[in-house]
Amino acid sequence: MERIPFRKEELEIKAPPFVKGRLGVPILNTPITPRENFLAFLGGEEPLWMPFFTDTLSITPAVVPDNISRGFVFDASDFDPNRSAGGPDMFGVEWEWVPSVGGSMVRPGSPKVPDITEWESYITFPDIDSWNWAGSAEINRKLIDQKEFLLGTTILNGLFERLISFCDMDEALIAMIDEDEQEAVHRLFSRLADLYPRLIRKFKDYFGIEIVTFHDDWGSQRAPLLSLDTVEEMIVPYLKRIVDSTHEMGIYFELHSCGKNEMLVPAMIDAGVDLWNGQPMNDKEMLAKKYGDRIIIGADPPAMAPDTPKEEIERNCREFIETFNPYRSYGGRVRGLPGARELLYEYSRAAKCGRA
Repeated sequence: MERIPFRKEELEIKAPPFVKGRLGVPILNTPITPRENFLAFLGGEEPLWMPFFTDTLSITPAVVPDNISRGFVFDASDFDPNRSAGGPDMFGVEWEWVPSVGGSMVRPGSPKVPDITEWESYITFPDIDSWNWAGSAEINRKLIDQKEFLLGTTILNGLFERLISFCDMDEALIAMIDEDEQEAVHRLFSRLADLYPRLIRKFKDYFGIEIVTFHDDWGSQRAPLLSLDTVEEMIVPYLKRIVDSTHEMGIYFELHSCGKNEMLVPAMIDAGVDLWNGQPMNDKEMLAKKYGDRIIIGADPPAMAPDTPKEEIERNCREFIETFNPYRSYGGRVRGLPGARELLYEYSRAAKCGRA
C-alpha cells in the first residue's frame, strides 16, 4: 500500500455518524476508508493507521433469538432492551434482563440440562433456516450496503459459554474435566461446531459480513477458568472446525474471550483465530511481541476520566501508539473522551506514514 503522509485535513468531519448506535462516531476525511485500511491490515499489509474498533460496523439483528434474550440487538430496528430483552434463546434457555448491569443472565439453580451426559434428552437444536433472514436483511439494507466500515457480526454464547448456559457454571466446569462427563461434552461441542458455521453462512449470504466476533469467555479476573491442556483437549478441535469453515467463506475470525487468558493464547493460535482483544488485565505488549506473528492482539487505549487535562490525554494517546505501533495490533474502544479518537488516529497515521 502506498505510504500517504498524514495531513491535518484528514481530521475534518466528512459525514456525521453513519447510523443511530454508532456511538456518535463521525466519519473523518481519511485518504482511504476505514474498511479498506482494516482489510489491508488483516490481509498482511502495513495499514495507513492502526485499525480501531470504531472502524467496524457490527450488525447483531433481532432475527437471532440469542440477540433478543441477551439484550444485544444492534441493527436498524428500534430495539429497547428494557422493554424487550430476556426470554428464550435459540435453544429455549430462558434469560433474564438485568437493567442495572445492562445485560442478561440465566437464573442459576434450575438448569435446562440437569445431567450433561444426557443432554440430547433436554436440548433441541434450532431450525435456523426457518428464521426470516431475508426480512432482516431488508430492514438492515442501509447498513449492509455501506462501504465505509468493516462489516461484521457477533455470535454470542460460544462453546464453553453455551455449556454454562445449559447446566450452570459449577457443573460446566466439572463437566470439562470429569472423565465420566467429557465424552458428552465432546458430543455437544461437535454438534455446535456443525451449527455455528451454518449460522455464519447465513450472515455471509444475507448480510455480506467480512468478520465475525465469537464470544467464549475462558477466564476470571486473575487467571483462566480452564487449564491450557483442558482448552486444547476440549475446545480447540471444535473451535478450529468453526474457524476453518469461517475462513473458507472468506471471513476473518475474532475471538472475544474475557478474563486473564494470557496463558491460553497458544490454544487460540492452534485453533486458527485471527484476532483477540482481551481485557486490560492481560499484558498486551508482551503478547503482541511474543505472538504477534501468529495472532493479532488488540489493545484498549487507557481509560481516562472526563476531566482529564488535555496534556495528559495527549500524552496517554501518544504513549499508546508508541507502544503498539511496532507490533501487528489493533485498538479497542476509545472510552469517554471527545477528541481522543482523533488524537489516536493522528499519532498512528504519523507514526506509520510520517507527516506531509
